[in-house]
Amino acid sequence: MEKKIRFDKLFFSRHLESWEGISTDDFIGFITPKCKEVITINNLESLLSEDRKLQVKFGIDPTASDIHIGHLVPMMLLNQFLRAGHRIDFIIGDFTAIVGDPTERIIGRIPLTCEQIRINMATFHSQVERFIDLTRVNVHFNSSWLNSMSLIDVFSIFQKINLTEAVQRDDFRKRIANSQAVSLAEVCYGVLMGIDSVHLLSDIEIGGIDQLLNFQQCRKIMKEKNLKEEVALMTPLIEGTDGSGKKMSKSFGNTIPVSSSFEDKFGKMMSIPDRLIFQYFCSFADVNRDEIEELRNFTQLNPMEAKKQLATTFVAIEAKSFSDALFEREQFERKFSKKVIVDDDCLKLAAELDQEIFGILLATGKFKTKSELRRLFEQNSVRLLSGNNQVVLKSDYLIKESCKVRIGKLHFFMINIS
Repeated sequence: MEKKIRFDKLFFSRHLESWEGISTDDFIGFITPKCKEVITINNLESLLSEDRKLQVKFGIDPTASDIHIGHLVPMMLLNQFLRAGHRIDFIIGDFTAIVGDPTERIIGRIPLTCEQIRINMATFHSQVERFIDLTRVNVHFNSSWLNSMSLIDVFSIFQKINLTEAVQRDDFRKRIANSQAVSLAEVCYGVLMGIDSVHLLSDIEIGGIDQLLNFQQCRKIMKEKNLKEEVALMTPLIEGTDGSGKKMSKSFGNTIPVSSSFEDKFGKMMSIPDRLIFQYFCSFADVNRDEIEELRNFTQLNPMEAKKQLATTFVAIEAKSFSDALFEREQFERKFSKKVIVDDDCLKLAAELDQEIFGILLATGKFKTKSELRRLFEQNSVRLLSGNNQVVLKSDYLIKESCKVRIGKLHFFMINIS
């Protein structure tokens, strides 16, 4: 009998390993599946062969109070360097958040106030530390050195930057062509990142592939300062859960929030298109390049089991417990494979006899607009659960007795007559 593949067990146990002393070749084998592009792989191999603790930089601006799992993709790569014993400089861009990263923006960002940044940072730390042990990294706020720079220091760097080159980015060109303003502050964003790298003497910088132009600016500034240019490792931008092909973004409503429950994360992982399973595995698990072919075949030949193992891996890493992740798998299978829905699965709602169901559900706040909820009714996504049967409900259905209602794949409600 063919042995059943359990990548979830393999990847979770591997995630707990210390990689202190790992060979350069073995380490590169784990890094490359996570990278979309490396500038340059030869320099990376050279740095790793120096047998010293490298300065690895990662920065993120607190431009929102919540992050989604797409933001975690470069952090998973960062965690590999942490486990290999390198020095991690984790930059919270409280200064650069005021400017705003112009990457892929069709219009300029509305500048954030210091108070807005402070509010965003209130929950930021707790979300990140679910996946990165922040007690083991050097956490910096880049305002601590950028605020103290004099104008002469700043302009000595600006004099090295060619404006024509700086505005040749596609996002700037598109905005200019559409008569959308590009502020001088935005033009300087990559320069500020470069000052961060100079200040920290970074060997390596990690980020998403959308940061390519900013990283090139960092490397240019380091070179102008007679420093060795940092190696840039860029991870892919993962697609969102809706199958539209768009990147995961709050703007598109296709995210898995880091702040959501294990149950919600498991369910949303199970909802991704089958073609994304392999990419998600590479993004969130420690996949070795030697395992790529076997893993890809597994995701293509048995996508349902592969997706369950993907969700189990992700939840186990966050929960730091494989048994907790298996519990979420069992609960998912009970509800969606065995179709056994218990009261605890349902959000409890109170209703009056003959009250219209549309108003009851809208009052839960689970739906952004009346139009969204109305579309769910029109798509036959609202169903009454009666034993093993499901009855499609219309928006004008009147509640006659206490009942269970399912909306879409993941939402269950218990409506009780008061």
